[in-house]
Amino acid sequence: MRSKKSGRTEVFGIIGFPVKHTLSPHFQNAAFASLGMDAVYIPFEVPPEKLKPAFASIKALGLSGINVTIPHKQAVLPLVDALSPEVKGIGAANTIVFRGGRSKAYNTDGEGFIRSLKSDLKVNPKGRSVLLFGCGGAAKAIAFVLAREGAKNITFVDQVEKRAKELAAKTKKDFPRCGTTYIPFSGPRIKEEVLDSDLLVNASPVGMHKGDPCIVDPTALHKGLAVYDIVYNPPATPLLKEAKKRGIKAANGLGMLLYQGALSFEFFTGKKAPVPVMRAALKKAVKKC
Repeated sequence: MRSKKSGRTEVFGIIGFPVKHTLSPHFQNAAFASLGMDAVYIPFEVPPEKLKPAFASIKALGLSGINVTIPHKQAVLPLVDALSPEVKGIGAANTIVFRGGRSKAYNTDGEGFIRSLKSDLKVNPKGRSVLLFGCGGAAKAIAFVLAREGAKNITFVDQVEKRAKELAAKTKKDFPRCGTTYIPFSGPRIKEEVLDSDLLVNASPVGMHKGDPCIVDPTALHKGLAVYDIVYNPPATPLLKEAKKRGIKAANGLGMLLYQGALSFEFFTGKKAPVPVMRAALKKAVKKC
């Protein structure tokens, strides 16, 4: 039975557009329940043009914390009172905590990704060549941790070439030992880069929607490649299906979602996240999708 909510109930949530598909409430609310906390986690769909007034309302209403997803991870930064060192380095936030009338932004995407990469795929990025699709908020966090963890080089690809160029330059500036380059979203160089890469990461929305193609030419997928697609709904994107056909180790973004959510929970509450409980709730929610 659900516990009754009252004026003392702490309210947390997630803002994004769209956000109705999010699985975060399932495992965050399970975590609160397992620790006997009087708290609730709710999704709030906020279109880009309403971000500023929505953020002000969230703060005024006394919410304790929010997660931030597409397309607000960068746009929210000017609205926050303080930024963590990770947010300053990455240039995007996915977690905001409200205390004492002030807000502070954190980023758990990168740490969530690297935990999943190492535990789910058993891949250490040190010394590896990486091909990264997408240069939005999640990709910024992923590039940051890959370079920090010693990736040999990262090739950036985005439909907006300017974004790829800027993220390549920023990564090189922050981590001079990591080689960086950017290439067009389409064309023969993509296949060449796949063949030359050790790790392919899809941090773009390609694969989320019915009818989306495989983001690369499937014939370029090779046995020496590991594939990580941060899309988790559907659980098997065209890219992951093609990787599976070829016996290539691959993972979707459920692990990243779980671990970034666990870290967000710890920032929100100051308590150790009950990861096994959150994992079980996430798996249950996925089965219902």
